[in-house]
Amino acid sequence: MRHNLSSIFHTYTQRFRVNGPYFMHPPDPSHCLSIVIPSYKEPDIITTLRSLAACQPPPGAVEVIVVVNAPEKAGIKVLECNQKTLKQLEDWKKEKPAHFSLLLIREENLPHKFAGAGLARKIGMDEASRRWAMLEKDGPILCLDADCTVSDNYLLAAHSAFSDPAVGLGHFQFAHLYAQESDPVLRAGIILYELHLRCYIHGLKMAGYPFARHTVGSCMAVRASVYAQGGGMNRRKAGEDFYFLHKLLPLVGWKEIPATVYPAGRVSDRVPFGTGKAQTDWQRNPGTFYSYHPEIYERLKLFFEAVPEWYGNEISLEPFASGLRDFLEEAGLIPKVLQMRKQSNSPAVFRRRFWQWMDGFMVLKLTHHLRDRGLPSLPVIEVAQSLSGKPLEDPEQLLEYFRELDRTLRQPDQV
Repeated sequence: MRHNLSSIFHTYTQRFRVNGPYFMHPPDPSHCLSIVIPSYKEPDIITTLRSLAACQPPPGAVEVIVVVNAPEKAGIKVLECNQKTLKQLEDWKKEKPAHFSLLLIREENLPHKFAGAGLARKIGMDEASRRWAMLEKDGPILCLDADCTVSDNYLLAAHSAFSDPAVGLGHFQFAHLYAQESDPVLRAGIILYELHLRCYIHGLKMAGYPFARHTVGSCMAVRASVYAQGGGMNRRKAGEDFYFLHKLLPLVGWKEIPATVYPAGRVSDRVPFGTGKAQTDWQRNPGTFYSYHPEIYERLKLFFEAVPEWYGNEISLEPFASGLRDFLEEAGLIPKVLQMRKQSNSPAVFRRRFWQWMDGFMVLKLTHHLRDRGLPSLPVIEVAQSLSGKPLEDPEQLLEYFRELDRTLRQPDQV
C-alpha cells in the first residue's frame, strides 16, 4: 500500500468533524468490502439485505454498516418505523451468510439543521473508513440505500473494480424497476424521471464535458484513502451524492462498475429533491415531464471545445451566444483562466485546473442559466427523440434505448 491509512484517517479526524468510534473490535482479517446503508423511516430494509445476501460471494468478508437515524424530536411514527427496521435487522442477523457482518449505528437525535441523507451517509462512511484503517487496508466503501436491490454480481464486480489500485472512485449502473410498479401514474412518472436523468448526462457527453457522470447516491463507491483525503461526505440534506462525486471526479481514478443497483421509484417526503420528490410532484400533478432543451448541449459543446485552446492562445467569448457569454463574464472566466495559465506548466495541468473550477455544479448552474434565457425546457419525450435521433413515441422504448446507450457508450474509465 502506498499510504499509511491510519495516518490519513487520523489527519481527516483532526481537520473535520468526525464522531468517535462506534465499534472497537477490528474487522475480519479477510475484510474486502464495506457497505454503508442509511435508514430513516424505512419499512422494508430486509428486502435490501436479502438481495445483498443472494449475491455471488466475494473472496473475503463483507461488513454492512446500517445507520438508523432520525432528527431530534422526531415524531412517534418515525420512531416506530425505525423500531420495525431494528427488528428486521436483528432478524437478518440470524439468517445472514457467514461472510457477512452487520454493524448497527443508531442515531435518532441528529440536529435538525443537518439531519438528512448527507449526515447519515457521513456517519456510516466515517466508521467504515476507521475500520479499514484498523486493518491498514485501503479498501472500498460502497453506498447503498435501504429501498434498493442489487444484481447478483454486485459484490464481485465491486471487489474486481477496486482490485486495481489506480481506481479511487466508482459508480454502479442503475435502473428503476418500473415494471413492478402497480400504480400506473407512478409507473409513468419513474420512467419519465429516469429518462430525464439519462438525457441530461447523455447531452453532457455529446457536448464533451469530461465528467459527465451519473451521481446516484445508492450507486457510489469510494476507496477509504480517497474518502478521507477528499474531506469525507458532506452533511447536505439532499444532493450529497452529486456534490461528493463532483468534488472528487477531477482528482482520482474513476471506474464504471458493471453491476446494477435497482432503486425504488416510490414517493417520498424525506428529501427536497430527487426521485422521491419528483414522484410526489408527479403523483399530485401528472401531465408533461420536462427536460433541458437539446440546444443547450450544442452551446455547451462550443464552449467546451474552446477550453484546450486557451492555454496558449487568446481568450475570447465573442463566438458564444449572449446567454452563455453573460454567464461566463459574470463568473469571471477570463481572469480565472489567465490565473490558471500562470499556475500551470503544461496544457494537462491547465485542463485539470480548469475542470476543477468548471465542476458539475457550475455546469448545472450554466445549464439552468441557458434554460432561463431563451432555451426553455421541452417535454422529455421530445428531448429524448432529439438526442437519440430515434422517432420513438413510447417512453419505455426510449428509456431502454438510453439505458443501453449508457451501458455501451459509457465515458472511458479514468485510471
